[in-house]
Amino acid sequence: MRILLATYWYLPHVGGVSTYVYNLKNELERMGHEVDILAHHPDMQKYYMPNSGRYFEKSKVKDLIYEKVLGFYNQQLSQVDSWIRWREIERYSYEAAATVFGLTKYDLIHTQDIVSTRALWRVKPKHVPLIATIHGCLATQYLIAGEVQERNTLAWSYAAMEEYYGATSSDITIVPTQWLKNLYVNDFNIPSEHLKIIPYGMDIDSWYQNIDQYPKPERPSNKKVIVCSARLVPVKGHECLLQALAMLKEERNDWICWIAGDGPLRKRLEEQAKRMDLKDNIIFLGNRNDVPSLLHQADIFVLSSLQDNQPFSVMEAQVAGKPVVVSDAGGIPEMVVDGETGLISPAGNDELLYRNLKTLIEDDDYRNSIAERGKQRALTQWALETMMDKTLGVYREVGL
Repeated sequence: MRILLATYWYLPHVGGVSTYVYNLKNELERMGHEVDILAHHPDMQKYYMPNSGRYFEKSKVKDLIYEKVLGFYNQQLSQVDSWIRWREIERYSYEAAATVFGLTKYDLIHTQDIVSTRALWRVKPKHVPLIATIHGCLATQYLIAGEVQERNTLAWSYAAMEEYYGATSSDITIVPTQWLKNLYVNDFNIPSEHLKIIPYGMDIDSWYQNIDQYPKPERPSNKKVIVCSARLVPVKGHECLLQALAMLKEERNDWICWIAGDGPLRKRLEEQAKRMDLKDNIIFLGNRNDVPSLLHQADIFVLSSLQDNQPFSVMEAQVAGKPVVVSDAGGIPEMVVDGETGLISPAGNDELLYRNLKTLIEDDDYRNSIAERGKQRALTQWALETMMDKTLGVYREVGL
Protein backbone atom coordinates (compact mmCIF):
# COMPACT_ATOMS: atom_id res chain seq x y z
CA MET A 1 0.00 0.00 0.00
CA ARG A 2 0.93 3.65 -0.35
CA ILE A 3 0.17 5.30 2.97
CA LEU A 4 0.20 8.96 4.01
CA LEU A 5 0.83 9.77 7.68
CA ALA A 6 -0.30 13.36 8.16
CA THR A 7 -0.17 15.79 11.06
CA TYR A 8 -0.70 19.51 11.54
CA TRP A 9 2.13 19.55 14.13
CA TYR A 10 5.74 20.01 13.11
CA LEU A 11 8.03 16.99 12.85
CA PRO A 12 10.35 15.89 14.21
CA HIS A 13 9.84 17.17 17.74
CA VAL A 14 10.27 16.03 21.31
CA GLY A 15 6.96 14.39 22.14
CA GLY A 16 4.74 11.39 21.78
CA VAL A 17 3.23 12.24 18.37
CA SER A 18 6.67 12.31 16.76
CA THR A 19 7.68 9.01 18.36
CA TYR A 20 4.42 7.36 17.32
CA VAL A 21 4.62 8.56 13.70
CA TYR A 22 8.19 7.42 13.15
CA ASN A 23 7.64 4.07 14.88
CA LEU A 24 4.57 3.50 12.71
CA LYS A 25 6.39 4.57 9.53
CA ASN A 26 9.39 2.32 10.21
CA GLU A 27 7.25 -0.73 10.91
CA LEU A 28 4.99 -0.19 7.89
CA GLU A 29 8.02 0.16 5.64
CA ARG A 30 9.57 -2.96 7.13
CA MET A 31 6.40 -4.78 6.06
CA GLY A 32 6.83 -3.54 2.50
CA HIS A 33 4.47 -0.53 2.39
CA GLU A 34 5.44 2.86 0.95
CA VAL A 35 4.97 5.63 3.51
CA ASP A 36 5.02 9.42 3.19
CA ILE A 37 4.77 11.93 6.04
CA LEU A 38 3.12 15.35 5.68
CA ALA A 39 3.71 17.84 8.48
CA HIS A 40 4.68 21.37 9.34
CA HIS A 41 8.39 22.04 9.04
CA PRO A 42 9.98 22.88 12.43
CA ASP A 43 10.26 26.53 11.37
CA MET A 44 6.43 26.55 10.90
CA GLN A 45 6.93 28.50 7.65
CA LYS A 46 6.67 25.47 5.38
CA TYR A 47 4.69 22.29 4.96
CA TYR A 48 6.93 19.40 3.98
CA MET A 49 7.49 15.70 3.61
CA PRO A 50 10.53 14.93 5.79
CA ASN A 51 11.07 11.55 4.17
CA SER A 52 11.39 12.98 0.63
CA GLY A 53 12.40 16.59 1.23
CA ARG A 54 9.44 18.01 -0.72
CA TYR A 55 8.22 21.29 0.75
CA PHE A 56 5.76 24.07 0.07
CA GLU A 57 6.04 27.62 1.40
CA LYS A 58 3.16 28.27 3.76
CA SER A 59 2.79 31.90 2.72
CA LYS A 60 1.70 30.86 -0.78
CA VAL A 61 -1.63 29.67 0.56
CA LYS A 62 -1.89 31.40 3.91
CA ASP A 63 -1.59 34.95 2.62
CA LEU A 64 -4.59 34.55 0.31
CA ILE A 65 -6.63 32.58 2.86
CA TYR A 66 -5.82 35.11 5.58
CA GLU A 67 -7.17 37.95 3.46
CA LYS A 68 -10.36 36.10 2.50
CA VAL A 69 -11.18 34.66 5.92
CA LEU A 70 -10.37 37.84 7.81
CA GLY A 71 -12.54 39.84 5.42
CA PHE A 72 -15.42 37.44 5.96
CA TYR A 73 -15.16 37.63 9.74
CA ASN A 74 -14.89 41.41 9.74
CA GLN A 75 -18.05 41.71 7.66
CA GLN A 76 -20.16 38.82 8.94
CA LEU A 77 -18.86 37.71 12.36
CA SER A 78 -17.04 40.63 13.93
CA GLN A 79 -17.80 39.35 17.44
CA VAL A 80 -15.56 36.29 16.93
CA ASP A 81 -12.18 36.80 18.63
CA SER A 82 -8.82 36.53 16.92
CA TRP A 83 -7.96 33.17 18.55
CA ILE A 84 -10.79 31.45 16.66
CA ARG A 85 -10.00 33.28 13.43
CA TRP A 86 -6.36 32.19 13.63
CA ARG A 87 -7.32 28.54 14.09
CA GLU A 88 -9.65 28.66 11.10
CA ILE A 89 -6.97 30.23 8.91
CA GLU A 90 -4.42 27.62 9.99
CA ARG A 91 -6.73 24.70 9.19
CA TYR A 92 -7.76 26.09 5.79
CA SER A 93 -4.08 26.69 4.95
CA TYR A 94 -3.10 23.14 5.85
CA GLU A 95 -6.05 21.82 3.86
CA ALA A 96 -5.06 23.77 0.75
CA ALA A 97 -1.40 22.76 1.01
CA ALA A 98 -2.32 19.08 1.28
CA THR A 99 -4.00 19.25 -2.12
CA VAL A 100 -0.79 20.69 -3.61
CA PHE A 101 1.19 17.66 -2.42
CA GLY A 102 -1.45 15.40 -3.99
CA LEU A 103 -3.70 12.88 -2.26
CA THR A 104 -4.95 10.69 -5.15
CA LYS A 105 -1.96 8.33 -5.12
CA TYR A 106 -2.57 6.99 -1.61
CA ASP A 107 -4.41 3.82 -0.62
CA LEU A 108 -4.82 5.07 2.96
CA ILE A 109 -4.44 8.32 4.88
CA HIS A 110 -3.68 8.11 8.60
CA THR A 111 -3.92 11.47 10.37
CA GLN A 112 -2.56 12.29 13.82
CA ASP A 113 -4.62 15.15 15.25
CA ILE A 114 -8.00 16.83 15.00
CA VAL A 115 -6.80 19.62 12.68
CA SER A 116 -5.27 17.41 9.98
CA THR A 117 -8.16 14.93 10.28
CA ARG A 118 -10.86 17.51 9.58
CA ALA A 119 -8.77 19.17 6.86
CA LEU A 120 -7.92 16.03 4.88
CA TRP A 121 -11.40 14.52 5.28
CA ARG A 122 -12.73 17.52 3.33
CA VAL A 123 -10.28 17.34 0.41
CA LYS A 124 -9.21 13.70 0.04
CA PRO A 125 -10.60 11.50 -2.78
CA LYS A 126 -13.81 9.89 -1.56
CA HIS A 127 -12.59 6.35 -2.22
CA VAL A 128 -9.45 6.76 -0.04
CA PRO A 129 -10.11 5.66 3.56
CA LEU A 130 -8.95 7.89 6.39
CA ILE A 131 -7.95 6.59 9.82
CA ALA A 132 -7.23 9.06 12.61
CA THR A 133 -5.19 8.64 15.77
CA ILE A 134 -5.91 11.33 18.35
CA HIS A 135 -3.14 11.73 20.92
CA GLY A 136 -4.87 14.00 23.43
CA CYS A 137 -7.65 16.51 24.00
CA LEU A 138 -6.72 20.02 22.92
CA ALA A 139 -9.91 21.62 24.25
CA THR A 140 -9.21 20.70 27.86
CA GLN A 141 -5.53 21.59 27.44
CA TYR A 142 -6.64 25.10 26.42
CA LEU A 143 -8.49 25.41 29.73
CA ILE A 144 -5.44 24.33 31.74
CA ALA A 145 -3.14 26.67 29.81
CA GLY A 146 -5.58 29.60 30.12
CA GLU A 147 -6.06 30.01 26.35
CA VAL A 148 -9.76 29.36 26.97
CA GLN A 149 -10.97 30.97 30.19
CA GLU A 150 -14.27 29.19 30.86
CA ARG A 151 -16.60 26.60 29.39
CA ASN A 152 -19.44 29.09 28.90
CA THR A 153 -17.53 31.08 26.28
CA LEU A 154 -17.57 31.17 22.50
CA ALA A 155 -13.93 30.01 22.50
CA TRP A 156 -14.87 26.86 24.43
CA SER A 157 -17.81 26.16 22.11
CA TYR A 158 -15.45 26.42 19.16
CA ALA A 159 -12.82 24.19 20.80
CA ALA A 160 -15.46 21.59 21.69
CA MET A 161 -16.82 21.48 18.14
CA GLU A 162 -13.26 21.28 16.81
CA GLU A 163 -12.79 18.14 18.92
CA TYR A 164 -16.07 16.69 17.70
CA TYR A 165 -15.45 17.22 14.00
CA GLY A 166 -11.77 16.31 14.32
CA ALA A 167 -12.58 12.98 15.96
CA THR A 168 -15.52 12.06 13.72
CA SER A 169 -14.12 13.10 10.31
CA SER A 170 -12.66 9.65 9.71
CA ASP A 171 -13.70 6.11 8.94
CA ILE A 172 -12.35 5.00 12.34
CA THR A 173 -10.60 7.00 15.07
CA ILE A 174 -7.95 5.39 17.26
CA VAL A 175 -7.34 6.60 20.82
CA PRO A 176 -4.57 5.22 23.05
CA THR A 177 -6.48 5.10 26.34
CA GLN A 178 -9.86 4.35 27.86
CA TRP A 179 -9.65 7.77 29.53
CA LEU A 180 -9.61 9.61 26.21
CA LYS A 181 -12.43 7.48 24.83
CA ASN A 182 -14.57 8.17 27.90
CA LEU A 183 -13.81 11.90 27.68
CA TYR A 184 -14.79 12.02 24.03
CA VAL A 185 -17.99 10.04 24.53
CA ASN A 186 -19.15 11.78 27.71
CA ASP A 187 -18.00 15.38 27.16
CA PHE A 188 -17.99 15.76 23.38
CA ASN A 189 -20.78 13.37 22.30
CA ILE A 190 -18.58 11.34 19.98
CA PRO A 191 -20.15 7.93 19.21
CA SER A 192 -18.46 5.19 21.20
CA GLU A 193 -18.52 2.78 18.25
CA HIS A 194 -16.44 5.21 16.19
CA LEU A 195 -13.50 4.96 18.61
CA LYS A 196 -10.97 2.11 18.88
CA ILE A 197 -8.57 1.88 21.82
CA ILE A 198 -5.04 0.90 20.79
CA PRO A 199 -2.33 1.68 23.38
CA TYR A 200 1.04 2.89 22.13
CA GLY A 201 3.94 0.55 21.60
CA MET A 202 7.65 1.29 21.47
CA ASP A 203 10.66 -0.25 19.74
CA ILE A 204 12.15 -1.64 22.91
CA ASP A 205 15.26 -3.21 21.32
CA SER A 206 16.22 0.04 19.57
CA TRP A 207 15.55 1.97 22.76
CA TYR A 208 17.99 -0.21 24.69
CA GLN A 209 20.60 0.30 21.97
CA ASN A 210 20.29 4.06 22.40
CA ILE A 211 21.49 3.80 26.01
CA ASP A 212 25.05 3.32 24.77
CA GLN A 213 24.78 5.76 21.86
CA TYR A 214 25.65 8.78 24.03
CA PRO A 215 28.14 9.25 26.87
CA LYS A 216 26.51 8.51 30.19
CA PRO A 217 26.00 11.70 32.22
CA GLU A 218 27.87 11.92 35.49
CA ARG A 219 25.78 11.51 38.61
CA PRO A 220 26.69 12.41 42.17
CA SER A 221 27.80 9.29 43.99
CA ASN A 222 26.15 10.21 47.29
CA LYS A 223 22.73 11.30 46.03
CA LYS A 224 19.64 9.72 44.52
CA VAL A 225 18.88 10.97 41.02
CA ILE A 226 15.29 11.86 40.12
CA VAL A 227 14.53 12.37 36.41
CA CYS A 228 11.58 14.21 34.88
CA SER A 229 11.50 14.23 31.07
CA ALA A 230 8.62 16.32 29.73
CA ARG A 231 7.93 19.47 27.74
CA LEU A 232 7.89 22.57 29.93
CA VAL A 233 4.23 23.41 29.32
CA PRO A 234 1.35 23.90 31.80
CA VAL A 235 -0.27 20.47 31.36
CA LYS A 236 2.90 18.69 32.57
CA GLY A 237 2.53 20.15 36.07
CA HIS A 238 6.15 21.15 36.75
CA GLU A 239 5.09 23.83 39.23
CA CYS A 240 3.49 21.12 41.36
CA LEU A 241 6.69 19.07 41.10
CA LEU A 242 8.80 21.99 42.31
CA GLN A 243 6.47 22.46 45.30
CA ALA A 244 6.90 18.78 46.18
CA LEU A 245 10.68 18.99 45.81
CA ALA A 246 10.77 22.05 48.10
CA MET A 247 9.02 19.99 50.80
CA LEU A 248 11.43 17.13 50.20
CA LYS A 249 14.42 19.42 50.69
CA GLU A 250 13.10 20.53 54.07
CA GLU A 251 13.67 16.94 55.27
CA ARG A 252 16.65 15.71 53.28
CA ASN A 253 19.25 16.87 50.81
CA ASP A 254 20.50 13.53 49.47
CA TRP A 255 18.90 13.87 46.04
CA ILE A 256 19.10 15.80 42.79
CA CYS A 257 16.47 16.23 40.07
CA TRP A 258 17.31 16.37 36.38
CA ILE A 259 14.56 18.05 34.35
CA ALA A 260 14.91 17.16 30.68
CA GLY A 261 12.82 19.14 28.22
CA ASP A 262 12.19 22.68 27.11
CA GLY A 263 9.25 24.94 26.47
CA PRO A 264 7.64 28.31 27.19
CA LEU A 265 7.62 27.81 30.98
CA ARG A 266 11.37 27.28 31.33
CA LYS A 267 12.31 30.77 32.52
CA ARG A 268 9.43 30.87 34.99
CA LEU A 269 10.30 27.46 36.39
CA GLU A 270 13.97 28.37 36.75
CA GLU A 271 12.98 31.52 38.65
CA GLN A 272 10.62 29.48 40.83
CA ALA A 273 13.41 27.03 41.64
CA LYS A 274 15.67 29.91 42.71
CA ARG A 275 12.98 31.42 44.95
CA MET A 276 12.53 28.05 46.61
CA ASP A 277 16.29 27.67 47.14
CA LEU A 278 16.34 24.62 44.86
CA LYS A 279 18.98 25.84 42.41
CA ASP A 280 21.51 23.28 43.72
CA ASN A 281 18.99 20.44 43.68
CA ILE A 282 17.38 20.93 40.27
CA ILE A 283 19.21 20.99 36.95
CA PHE A 284 17.31 22.14 33.87
CA LEU A 285 18.89 20.18 31.04
CA GLY A 286 16.84 21.48 28.11
CA ASN A 287 15.93 19.22 25.21
CA ARG A 288 17.99 16.04 25.21
CA ASN A 289 18.62 13.28 22.71
CA ASP A 290 20.07 11.01 25.39
CA VAL A 291 17.02 10.35 27.57
CA PRO A 292 17.76 6.58 27.61
CA SER A 293 21.19 7.37 29.08
CA LEU A 294 19.67 9.77 31.62
CA LEU A 295 17.21 7.12 32.75
CA HIS A 296 19.97 4.53 32.97
CA GLN A 297 21.74 6.77 35.50
CA ALA A 298 18.59 7.62 37.45
CA ASP A 299 17.05 6.09 40.57
CA ILE A 300 13.47 7.44 40.20
CA PHE A 301 11.34 8.82 37.38
CA VAL A 302 8.66 11.44 38.15
CA LEU A 303 5.86 12.97 36.08
CA SER A 304 3.37 15.35 37.70
CA SER A 305 1.02 15.97 34.74
CA LEU A 306 -2.25 17.85 35.16
CA GLN A 307 -3.53 16.24 31.96
CA ASP A 308 -1.93 13.51 29.89
CA ASN A 309 -2.89 10.60 27.70
CA GLN A 310 -0.31 7.81 27.52
CA PRO A 311 3.06 9.54 27.91
CA PHE A 312 5.99 7.81 26.25
CA SER A 313 8.21 9.10 29.05
CA VAL A 314 6.47 6.79 31.53
CA MET A 315 6.78 3.85 29.12
CA GLU A 316 10.49 4.53 28.67
CA ALA A 317 11.11 4.78 32.41
CA GLN A 318 9.34 1.46 33.00
CA VAL A 319 11.29 -0.26 30.21
CA ALA A 320 14.47 1.18 31.73
CA GLY A 321 13.59 -0.52 35.02
CA LYS A 322 13.03 2.67 37.00
CA PRO A 323 10.25 3.16 39.57
CA VAL A 324 7.75 5.76 38.42
CA VAL A 325 6.10 8.41 40.59
CA VAL A 326 3.19 9.84 38.61
CA SER A 327 -0.09 11.72 38.89
CA ASP A 328 -3.51 10.26 38.15
CA ALA A 329 -4.01 12.60 35.18
CA GLY A 330 -5.74 11.27 32.08
CA GLY A 331 -4.70 7.80 31.01
CA ILE A 332 -1.67 7.49 33.30
CA PRO A 333 -3.47 5.25 35.87
CA GLU A 334 -4.00 2.75 33.03
CA MET A 335 -0.21 2.48 32.78
CA VAL A 336 0.67 1.99 36.46
CA VAL A 337 -0.58 -0.32 39.18
CA ASP A 338 -0.39 1.88 42.28
CA GLY A 339 1.88 0.39 44.92
CA GLU A 340 3.01 -2.46 42.64
CA THR A 341 4.57 -0.96 39.49
CA GLY A 342 4.68 2.67 40.58
CA LEU A 343 3.19 5.24 42.93
CA ILE A 344 0.28 7.50 41.96
CA SER A 345 -0.89 10.75 43.55
CA PRO A 346 -3.81 13.04 42.61
CA ALA A 347 -2.95 15.54 39.87
CA GLY A 348 -1.93 18.87 41.39
CA ASN A 349 -1.45 17.44 44.90
CA ASP A 350 2.13 18.41 45.79
CA GLU A 351 1.84 17.00 49.34
CA LEU A 352 1.17 13.42 48.22
CA LEU A 353 3.66 13.71 45.38
CA TYR A 354 6.31 14.68 47.93
CA ARG A 355 5.38 11.73 50.16
CA ASN A 356 5.69 9.27 47.28
CA LEU A 357 9.11 10.61 46.32
CA LYS A 358 10.22 10.45 49.93
CA THR A 359 9.03 6.85 50.28
CA LEU A 360 11.09 5.65 47.33
CA ILE A 361 14.20 7.58 48.36
CA GLU A 362 14.06 6.13 51.88
CA ASP A 363 13.23 2.49 51.08
CA ASP A 364 15.75 0.91 48.71
CA ASP A 365 14.14 -2.54 48.72
CA TYR A 366 10.67 -1.21 47.97
CA ARG A 367 12.02 1.08 45.26
CA ASN A 368 13.87 -1.79 43.56
CA SER A 369 10.91 -4.18 43.75
CA ILE A 370 8.54 -1.64 42.20
CA ALA A 371 11.06 -0.98 39.45
CA GLU A 372 11.44 -4.67 38.60
CA ARG A 373 7.70 -5.36 38.55
CA GLY A 374 7.14 -2.29 36.37
CA LYS A 375 9.82 -3.41 33.91
CA GLN A 376 8.49 -6.95 33.54
CA ARG A 377 5.00 -5.65 32.87
CA ALA A 378 6.24 -2.99 30.44
CA LEU A 379 8.20 -5.44 28.27
CA THR A 380 4.93 -7.12 27.33
CA GLN A 381 2.48 -4.24 27.67
CA TRP A 382 4.42 -1.80 25.45
CA ALA A 383 5.63 -4.20 22.76
CA LEU A 384 5.50 -2.47 19.36
CA GLU A 385 4.28 -5.69 17.74
CA THR A 386 1.07 -5.52 19.76
CA MET A 387 0.32 -1.97 18.62
CA MET A 388 1.06 -2.81 14.99
CA ASP A 389 -1.15 -5.92 14.98
CA LYS A 390 -4.10 -3.92 16.28
CA THR A 391 -3.45 -0.99 13.94
CA LEU A 392 -3.29 -3.26 10.89
CA GLY A 393 -6.56 -4.76 12.10
CA VAL A 394 -8.14 -1.29 11.87
CA TYR A 395 -6.69 -0.87 8.37
CA ARG A 396 -8.35 -4.14 7.38
CA GLU A 397 -11.69 -2.94 8.79
CA VAL A 398 -11.78 -0.19 6.18
CA GLY A 399 -11.24 -2.71 3.41
CA LEU A 400 -7.47 -2.78 2.97
